[in-house]
Amino acid sequence: RSAMSPAAVARGLALAALLVLSPAGATRQARRPNVVLILTDDQDVCLGGMTPLKKTNALIAQMGITFLNAYVPSALCCPSRASILTGKYPHNHHVVNNTLEGNCSSKLWQKIQEPYTFPALLKTMCGYQTFFAGKYLNEYGAEDAGGVGHVPPGWSFWYALEKNSKYYNYTLSVNGKARRHGENYSVDYLTDVLANMSLDFLEYKSNFEPFFMMISTPAPHSPWTAAPQYTKSFQNVSAPRNSNFNIHGKNKHWLIRQAKTPMTNSSIQFLDDAYRKR
Repeated sequence: RSAMSPAAVARGLALAALLVLSPAGATRQARRPNVVLILTDDQDVCLGGMTPLKKTNALIAQMGITFLNAYVPSALCCPSRASILTGKYPHNHHVVNNTLEGNCSSKLWQKIQEPYTFPALLKTMCGYQTFFAGKYLNEYGAEDAGGVGHVPPGWSFWYALEKNSKYYNYTLSVNGKARRHGENYSVDYLTDVLANMSLDFLEYKSNFEPFFMMISTPAPHSPWTAAPQYTKSFQNVSAPRNSNFNIHGKNKHWLIRQAKTPMTNSSIQFLDDAYRKR
């Protein structure tokens, strides 16, 4: 990949946004920051992932700080999420893939790692009220790992998606109780549900304790189900035709070398459709 300019990187802040806010009513001497962590899924700065998010760009990226040299420890979803929560590399937290057998939300993860995630430490050691809404780990809610009745230690308010990314017809663990959602946009579209739960927390939280919020939307992860008002957006947009687009990767990882080159027309059409939906 070609290097991006600092200005381009600033516009590309999206994978996680940390907003540090001043707690209401706190004295200057005793002030502890409130923290909001917004985690999006599969959003790629190099592929223009921030282009549609004008408000996010203006209110967060251009008003804050961008980390120019930040890297994920793993390209796989569950190991990466486990690293965010623990601050450890995969060879230390032992989540190696997106399955229970790979320690993704397994009983072993729950016993060894969950009690020491940074939100748990914020609550038990620092007196924070903690809030989670959205996608946790890919196998969260699996029957063999306690189902949606399992609420990880350290969370005051828990609204977690069962398993992987969905926008309709999903189940949430609401503080350990299953809540089923259907396909009515006004009450079930997950991105909006998470937003509304987050706003409710901010409205009714205690003003006497600092808070940490983690809002973990699956968007823009597949199946790329847009809200109805956006389904016709970007109809003339295509996936970027960079210099390595549709070029056989002779010196790449063995998996990449298996790709058929040149791609079929149907494959290119799929890429363009997926890019528009994202």
